[in-house]
Amino acid sequence: MATKNLRMELMVSKWGNSLAVRLPAESAKKIGVVEGDTLIAEVFRRAPGPRPRRPVDRQAEGRRLRQFLDRQKETAPVVGDMRRGARY
Repeated sequence: MATKNLRMELMVSKWGNSLAVRLPAESAKKIGVVEGDTLIAEVFRRAPGPRPRRPVDRQAEGRRLRQFLDRQKETAPVVGDMRRGARY
């Protein structure tokens, strides 16, 4: 199965004394690759430094944060107890 115009960013990792590129199972299924298939790769060297940030969907991140905070238990304040302690 030939797939055109598909780009994936894969990281080179150490594997024993060699280097390897790991293809995640989900990506392999998506492109129809199985063990024993041959892939052809183009290699691009990334310039050192920080990676560019992906655009952020602020509304989706706000919803995700609100859901996380809603799951947190509210506990009794402990600052007063700490201040009364000998080590404060």
